[in-house]
Amino acid sequence: MRIGISARGLSIPVGGVRTALERIIPRLIRMDSRNRYVVFHNSPEHRGSFVGADEVFFQAPTAFLWENAALPLRLRGQKLDALFCAKNLVPWFTPRGLRTVIMVYDLVYFPIGGRYLDEYPALDVAYMRRFLPGSVRRADRIIAISANTAKDVKDLFAPDPAKVSVAYLGVDVPPPAAFSPEYLGEVRCRHALTRPYIFYCGTLSPRKNMKRVLEAFAGMRTEIPHDFVVTAGKSWNDREVHDAVRRLGLGDRFRQLGDVPASDMPALYRMADAFVYVSLYEGFGLPVLEAMACGCPVLTSNTSSIPEVAGDAALMVDPLDATAISAGLRRILGDRSFADELRRRGQAQAAKFTWDETARNISGVLGTLQPPA
Repeated sequence: MRIGISARGLSIPVGGVRTALERIIPRLIRMDSRNRYVVFHNSPEHRGSFVGADEVFFQAPTAFLWENAALPLRLRGQKLDALFCAKNLVPWFTPRGLRTVIMVYDLVYFPIGGRYLDEYPALDVAYMRRFLPGSVRRADRIIAISANTAKDVKDLFAPDPAKVSVAYLGVDVPPPAAFSPEYLGEVRCRHALTRPYIFYCGTLSPRKNMKRVLEAFAGMRTEIPHDFVVTAGKSWNDREVHDAVRRLGLGDRFRQLGDVPASDMPALYRMADAFVYVSLYEGFGLPVLEAMACGCPVLTSNTSSIPEVAGDAALMVDPLDATAISAGLRRILGDRSFADELRRRGQAQAAKFTWDETARNISGVLGTLQPPA
């Protein structure tokens, strides 16, 4: 078959979607010799990256126009048998008869557990609420990145259950050089990490629950020498986090590094005494696996997809309970043998999730499609 990949997600500056596409697409091309792939994207920095596939690069004034006007026009000239929509949506005006597969990352645009988590600007939310249900109905197959996301898809949209599959994401295992004493020292110096620290990687949007985490940290700051270090840059609706830093008097203990080089991330995980990721809702929870792969003990949520990812290799707490978050931090920071056990279990758990397996699962779903008659 000749299979198109709609890969607009490559143009997202940072985050799990971009990471996933950068890992999955080259593997699909390399591993699936039965089919020929055509990658449609709008990311200048990824031009020429898809060896073994055809590439169609083009841009449009907005993401909406790229996906729903420019892309359908280009699909018509490619004689495709199937289209893999690698970020949630089937384009409007997809050529008739073209079989489609969508990959759904999360349903955070919709009320989860009866309440909306205020994660994205109103226009983005309205767009996804208008068009994602139709994409789920129109798609021939639906790939969710966790069993919990698959359940959310079924609960919200009631598709034929036989259409829905799960393909877990993977995680990169850093090379030993990423943890050499020399390189760890360079990273510590580059980011001026002069004290022990607790680490968080991600946005500061409300769903990530950082206000409650900071309240938990503030309640124990006199007991520990640690800073709280985050990598987030400017995030949607992050004002409450910065208000909390001021209100709780954490100015000298809260370090916001902003966007850091990807090559520094393994060292930042490795040097932390704990990684805290007590999000209110995740479609997968990739930073949990990244921390585990780097040998950092993890405190995380007992909700949504995270128990699937963490297994028995993290300390899980109720993300709505600041007291439980504090108690979890105290246990990891105060019990060296427990923290070491989490490090050991975490590396074993992370090894179960590989990008090769993700690509194989997606290839298997694509292989169930037949060319149009």
